[in-house]
Amino acid sequence: MLAELPEQESLKSVEISERMNVSHSYLQKIATKLRKQQLIESQASKQGGYRLKKELETITFLDVFEAIEGENPFLHNINLDPIQTMFIDQELVKEKSIDVIHIHLAAEQAYRDALAGYKLIEILPKDDNGKYLQIDWKSVIDDNRRK
Repeated sequence: MLAELPEQESLKSVEISERMNVSHSYLQKIATKLRKQQLIESQASKQGGYRLKKELETITFLDVFEAIEGENPFLHNINLDPIQTMFIDQELVKEKSIDVIHIHLAAEQAYRDALAGYKLIEILPKDDNGKYLQIDWKSVIDDNRRK
């Protein structure tokens, strides 16, 4: 939604949470994470709200993912206990645990590499002239309120 706003426009968290049908507190938690990573900025005023801070063309899906999920490895909470029950030999347990960890680390790296290869702008709709659509979300939200 922020990517589709006209330049210098912003949306209040209440407007975003209403349109996205998510709780306001949840949206604020996500917005805080995005602000910490310098992806969005907020302005506290009557006309304020959230808007993109970083240039849209530079934001990758990895930027958003890491802002929200953090940079901790996926495995930080993996439970390798089931491997204990699968094998009797402790050397085999150790070897297979390491194999499982390496498999997950490789999968995680491939996932992060894929996200880094896509820009957020790639999913924005364009008009017939190839220009990115700009949406007056405030009007859309106000119209929905009246219905």
